[in-house]
Amino acid sequence: MARAADTPFDDIETPSLRDGLGYGLRALGLVWKNDRWLAIGIGLLTVILALLPAAAAWLAKEVIDSVLAAIEAGTAASRNTAIWWVVAEAGVLASMLAVRRALTFLKSMLQARLGYAVSQLIYDKTLRMDLAQLEDAAIQQQILLAKQFASARPYGLVNRIFETAQFAITMISFAIVLWTFSPLAVLIVIAGGLPLFFSEVNFSGHLFRFHTGRTPEMRERSYLETLMTTDTSAPERIHAGASPQILSRYETLFSWLFGHDRRLQAQRAGWAIGLGILSSAIFLGGKVWIVLVTIGGAITLGQMTMLVTVLRQGQNTLSSMLTAVGGGYEDLLYISNLYDLLAIAEPDRPGSATSGEAPGTGFRLEDVAFSYPGGTRQAVAGITLDIPPGTQLGLVGANGSGKTTLVRLLMGLYTPTSGRISLDGTELKDWDWTALAARTATLFQPFQRYKMTVGENIAMGEGLRPVEPAALLAAAEKGLAGPLVAELPEGLDTRLSKRFLDGRELSGGQWQRLALARAMLRTNADILILDEPTAALDPEAEAEFLEIARQENRTLILISHRLSNLQHCDRIVMLDKGRIIETGTHDELFKARGRYRKLFDQQGEFYRDGGSGN
Repeated sequence: MARAADTPFDDIETPSLRDGLGYGLRALGLVWKNDRWLAIGIGLLTVILALLPAAAAWLAKEVIDSVLAAIEAGTAASRNTAIWWVVAEAGVLASMLAVRRALTFLKSMLQARLGYAVSQLIYDKTLRMDLAQLEDAAIQQQILLAKQFASARPYGLVNRIFETAQFAITMISFAIVLWTFSPLAVLIVIAGGLPLFFSEVNFSGHLFRFHTGRTPEMRERSYLETLMTTDTSAPERIHAGASPQILSRYETLFSWLFGHDRRLQAQRAGWAIGLGILSSAIFLGGKVWIVLVTIGGAITLGQMTMLVTVLRQGQNTLSSMLTAVGGGYEDLLYISNLYDLLAIAEPDRPGSATSGEAPGTGFRLEDVAFSYPGGTRQAVAGITLDIPPGTQLGLVGANGSGKTTLVRLLMGLYTPTSGRISLDGTELKDWDWTALAARTATLFQPFQRYKMTVGENIAMGEGLRPVEPAALLAAAEKGLAGPLVAELPEGLDTRLSKRFLDGRELSGGQWQRLALARAMLRTNADILILDEPTAALDPEAEAEFLEIARQENRTLILISHRLSNLQHCDRIVMLDKGRIIETGTHDELFKARGRYRKLFDQQGEFYRDGGSGN
C-alpha cells in the first residue's frame, strides 16, 4: 500500500478570525440554552477563584511582616496579630481548594450536558438529510470530522473561555500589586509569557490541518480494525489466511500517520523547550532585581516574598491564560467542522399533498434520469414507464443496471436529475413525505440486521412505533418467520446479536425472514416493493412467500435475478446500464428471443444440470 511521503496538509483551510469568534459565541449560546444556571454558577465561582491568589499573596506578605514584627516587639499582642494573619491566609487557601473542587464538579456536569447537546445537533442534522446526501463520501467525511471531537472540543472551548476570564482577572489583580512596586515588573511578566503563546497558536493551526487532512486514512485504519476484530469478517479472513496481510496494512498505515505526527510534535516540543528556558531566564532576572532592591532596604522581606510570588505566579498565570487562548483557538478550528456540517443545505421538501390529483392512476415516469454525485455515467436514463395500481411489475437486469436506483426514485428517496415521476397524478416532490412513505412497504437490498429484539426488528417496518404483538406475529407469518419466532426462547422479546450476553445469532435466511416480516407489517401501504426478497431462502420458502406477496392485492414491484420468480408478473422490464432494453409479459419476452429469453434459457439450463453449469 504505497503512500506519498509528504501529504500536503497545509492546503486545508482554517477558519477566519471572524468565523472563529462567531463559533465561540454560538458555543456559549449553546451552553446558555441548555443550562443557564449551571453557566452562571461556573461564572461566579470562576470570578471568586480568580481573586483569591492575589489575596493569598498579600496575606503571605502580612504573615511574614507580622512574624518579624512579633520577633522584634516580643509582645503577646504582636504574636496574636501574626497568628490571626496565619488563620486568614489558611482560610483563603482552604477557600481556593473548596472553590476548585466545586468548579470541577460543575464543569463535569457542563461537559456531559454540552456533549449531549452537540451530539443532538449532529444527529438531528443527519436525520434531516436525504439518502443521496448520506451516500456522498464528502458528507460522510464531514460527519466523521464533526463526530470525532463532538463532546470534547465544544466543551474545551467553553471551558477555556471561563479559564481565560479567570486568568485575566487574576492577572489584573497581580498587575495592580506589581504596579505599586514598579511598572517594569508588569512588563517582565508579559515578556516572559508571550513567546510560548505565539508558538502554540502557530502549531495549533498545523495540528488542525494535519488531523483534518488525514481523515481518509483514519477511516481506513478504523475499517482495518473492524476486519481484524469483528465476527462478521472472521470466517473469510481466517479461511483466506488474510490476517498477516491485513495486519501489515494496518502497521504500514500506523507508521505513516505516526511519522507525520512525530515530526510535528517534535517541532512543537523543541520550540516549547527553547521558549520555556527563555521565559525562566526572564523570571530569574526579575527575581534577582527584587532581591537586590530588598537588600538595599527599599522594601520589607514580606514585600519581597509577595513580589517574587506574584512575579512567578503572574508569569504562570499569563502563560496559562495565553495557553487557554491558544487552546481555545485550536478548539475553534475543530468546532468549525461541526458548524460546517450544520451549514450543509438540507433537501427542500416543500410538498404537502396527502393524495394525488388523479387517484387510481398509479406511477408515471417521464424521461427520468438520475446521476450519483461524482458518477461517470447516469445510473438510470430515459426511463418512461406507467405502473397502474394493482400491477405486478418485475425488474430484471445485471448488477449495476439501475434496478435498485429506479425503485428508490419511485419511493422518493432520490430526486431525479431530470424528468418527472408522479404518483396518482401528483409529482413526487409535491407529496408530503410522510404521506408518500406511507404508500409503500419495502424490503431493501441489502436489508438491515438490527441488533434489537425480534419484535423490534419487525416493528422497524413502522418506524419502531408501538405495534400490537398480534400484528407483529401476523407480519411474521406472512414473512415466513412465524416458526422462527415460536422457536426462540423469548419469542418476540428475544434479543438478537452475539454482542449481547443474552443475544442469539441467526442465519442469513432467518434474518431475511425477519426483513420480509418487516415489509409485510405495513398493511396499509398499497404498494409493495421487494428488492431480491428471497436471495437467502430455499426454493420451497421462496415459492411460498412470492405466492403470499402476489395475493396481497396491491401494486407489486419485484426485483429478482431469478427469472422464474417473474413469470407471473403482469409486466417485466429489463434494464441495462440504466436504460430499458426490453419490456413485456413473460410470454412476450420469451417469444421475442432477446436478452430476456437468452438469460432465461441460461438459468433453466443451470438448474436442469443441477446447478453445475455443465
